[in-house]
Amino acid sequence: MLRLLSLFSLFLAPLLPAQDPAAKVSVSFYAFAYLKGHESVQVPTAAGNFTTVRLSTANIVGPVECTVRDGRIALLAAKAAADPAGAAPPEIASIKMPAGLRRAVVILFPPAAGKTEEYRTLVLNHDATDFPLGIYRLVNLANKPVRGAVGREIVQAKPGGIADLKLTGTPGTVVPVRFEFQEEDRWNLLTETRAAIRQDRRWLMFIFEDPATGRMNIRSIPDRTAPAKPETPAAPATPPAPNP
Repeated sequence: MLRLLSLFSLFLAPLLPAQDPAAKVSVSFYAFAYLKGHESVQVPTAAGNFTTVRLSTANIVGPVECTVRDGRIALLAAKAAADPAGAAPPEIASIKMPAGLRRAVVILFPPAAGKTEEYRTLVLNHDATDFPLGIYRLVNLANKPVRGAVGREIVQAKPGGIADLKLTGTPGTVVPVRFEFQEEDRWNLLTETRAAIRQDRRWLMFIFEDPATGRMNIRSIPDRTAPAKPETPAAPATPPAPNP
C-alpha cells in the first residue's frame, strides 16, 4: 500500500476557491488502492439521492453527475456496509472541489497507518480543454525528480509535480519509452519499454515509491472516458487541489 506521507505537503500550489453550495460536477473516480472493505462507494446525486460506484484500481470509472454542497462532495460507504439497525452509512471521504470545475477525476488513496478510516483524495481537472485526448498526464507522488522520453517528446516533473506529455507523429507508430528518477545527483532507470502513438484516449501516469520495497514504481492508467465538449466558462487549469 502506498505511503502518502509527503503527497499533500508536496502539492504546494494555492487552493482554488470552494464550489458554490449545491453545484454539479461530472466526476470520474480511480482508486490507487482500496480502503479495506470499501471497494464500492455511494456518491451524492440529484434531489438528495445517492448512487453506488464500484471503484477500480485498474481503470478510471464514471463519470457520475455529483452534487457539491458547501464546496465538498461527501462519499458514503456502500449500502452493504451500513449499520444493520438502519443507521446511515458512514462518510468515508470528503472531497473539496475547486470553484468552476465542470469535470474532475478524483484519485482515492487509503489513509496512512494510524489515521482515520477515510479515503484521502486528490482532485485533477478532467475537462477536455485542460486534459485532451492524446495526453499523458504525469503525476509525481515521489520525493525525487523524474523525467521521461516517449519517442522524441520529453517531460519532467519535480517532487509533487504534474506535467503533460503529448505525442506527435503518425497514430499507430511504435516509439521507445524511457523514464528515470534522480537520486544523489544521478539519473537512474525507472522503466524502459515501447508504446504506440494514440490520439483516441488519454493516460494518467503515477510515479511513486513503494514503502514495502523502497523501490520507485510507475503506474500507467488508460483513461477511456469520453471527454465532454468544453463548456463556457471553461474549467480552471490544473494545478490539482489536494484534500486534507
